[in-house]
Amino acid sequence: MSRWSADPLRIALVPGEAALLRAHGTPASRVLATDGHSAASLLPLLDEALADPAWHGRRVEVVLSQHFVRHVLTPPPGRMLSLAEERALVAASLREIYGDEAQQWNVQVISQPPRLGLAGAAVDAAFTQQLDALLARRGFRDVTIRPLASFAARRLPGKFAGWWVLAEPGWLNLFGGANGMWRHLAGLPVDDDWADALPDLIEREAGFATLPVPSAVWVQAVGTGTVPKPDSNNERWQVLPHDTEARGALALAGI
Repeated sequence: MSRWSADPLRIALVPGEAALLRAHGTPASRVLATDGHSAASLLPLLDEALADPAWHGRRVEVVLSQHFVRHVLTPPPGRMLSLAEERALVAASLREIYGDEAQQWNVQVISQPPRLGLAGAAVDAAFTQQLDALLARRGFRDVTIRPLASFAARRLPGKFAGWWVLAEPGWLNLFGGANGMWRHLAGLPVDDDWADALPDLIEREAGFATLPVPSAVWVQAVGTGTVPKPDSNNERWQVLPHDTEARGALALAGI
């Protein structure tokens, strides 16, 4: 067993890369690369790396790139639902958008008042089961697997109201919220000029929102380098502090 076994391990998975990171200990970090871009293609790399006793421990947090996650905001149910009914509504909304593929996904639900839709996040169930089994086989007993958004949201202001832009290389999520509730969710592939397109993108998504979203915008970038403040008439843009040097999976591991 590693002398650093009490030090939690952070693993980040992005298309083509996996990163291992510890706040203390030796080794402190490692980045693994593959030509594959699916989440499943990262598992053999990760299994091989964790064969090294230097990475062994009890606790591990896995940060999943938003590339591997799909979000949905359901129509307002209009009444209180049981947990099973909530999951069924989120699953049905995902199938409506993504088709039969969504039947193979593991769904997590964020409850909201009946006048608002339920917020849901989904990842491939087979992948998460394989990942969980891999980590258990390598000795980890306290395992957390969550999307990047779940970790990154902790850097938002306490009374967040407006648009939250979460960007990583090749992918962007847009969350509109107020009063602690989500009113609009969107995710899409982007190129390197995503920041220039933000004002138009937010204007478009605001038109799709069923409830108004305050005009303030918080931009949070992970692994994209320096992000300039977008050129917009909206004076309430803020770019959240971020590491401009970190790239790829290692940037997600350090979030």
